[in-house]
Amino acid sequence: MRIPSFLIALCLLAANARAHDESPYYVQLGVGAVMSDDTDIFGPDTDFDTGVATSLAFGRHCSFSERFGVNIEVEGYYQYFTVDETDLLVIDQDAQNDAGALAVLLNGLLEWRFTDRFSVYGGVGAGWANSIQYDTWDSGNFKQVDNDGFCSQGRFGFDYNLGGNYDVLFGYRYFVTDSIEIKRVSPAATEDLEIGQHVLEIAFRWGW
Repeated sequence: MRIPSFLIALCLLAANARAHDESPYYVQLGVGAVMSDDTDIFGPDTDFDTGVATSLAFGRHCSFSERFGVNIEVEGYYQYFTVDETDLLVIDQDAQNDAGALAVLLNGLLEWRFTDRFSVYGGVGAGWANSIQYDTWDSGNFKQVDNDGFCSQGRFGFDYNLGGNYDVLFGYRYFVTDSIEIKRVSPAATEDLEIGQHVLEIAFRWGW
C-alpha cells in the first residue's frame, strides 16, 4: 500500500501547488527497449529476448518553485517481449514464445530543473495490468490461470527542453505485475510467475 499512499499524497500536494505559468498540461509519447528478468519456474532457467515498450501519458505539471515541481499523470503502457528460442525448446516443444502486458497507471514524478533546459525526474506509479500474456506457459503442458492484476513501477531520468513547450526525455523504468499463477498439467503442480522488466526509453512531450 505504500505506492498508492505516496501517489495520493502527491495529488494532494499538487492540488495546493501553483500551476506552471506557461504549460501546466502535457501529453507524452514514449518508446523503449524491454529487458526482462529471467525465471526458473518449473525448473530450468528461462531467459528473454529484448522487447519493446510504448507509452502514452496525459498529465499536469505543478510548480512549487522555479526549480521544483511535481508531475501527476495517467499513463497507458504496453510491452511485448519473447522467450529465448533456445530455452523454449527445453520447456515444451508445443510452447509459443510471445509475452506482453497492457497497463493503465497513475504516476507521481518529482522534477528538479537545475538549468533552463535540463531537469531530472523520479517517482513511482501504480495501476492495473490487463491482457498479461505468457504464451510459453499457456500451451502444451501448461495453463496460465491469471491474465490481469495490480502493477507498479519506478521511474527516473533526464528531461531536455527543446524550446517552448516541447521536451525530450531519456529515462529508465522498472515495471512489475502481481504474480501470475501457472499450472502444470502433468505431473500436476502450480507455481507463481513474477517477472520484472527493466526499460530504457525515450519520450517526447508537448505542453499547453
